[in-house]
Amino acid sequence: MAKTYDEALAVQRANEDRLMGLDGVNAVGVKQTEDGTHVLEVTLDPDADMPAELDHDDVDGVPLKVVRGRYTLQ
Repeated sequence: MAKTYDEALAVQRANEDRLMGLDGVNAVGVKQTEDGTHVLEVTLDPDADMPAELDHDDVDGVPLKVVRGRYTLQ
């Protein structure tokens, strides 16, 4: 069952320090997909190796999406 935004945000907060501590990770956030589901999006430097911890389909029941890039404030 899909998580609500608040549930996905709670998962982000519970895992954010660990995920941000991985080599190459520069952002973690909850995003809403076109179909309305929420995913935990982790931004990974383009040149970084994929950490084994990110080789999963989800984090605590929230789908995991890894994107390559460098996060910049908007």
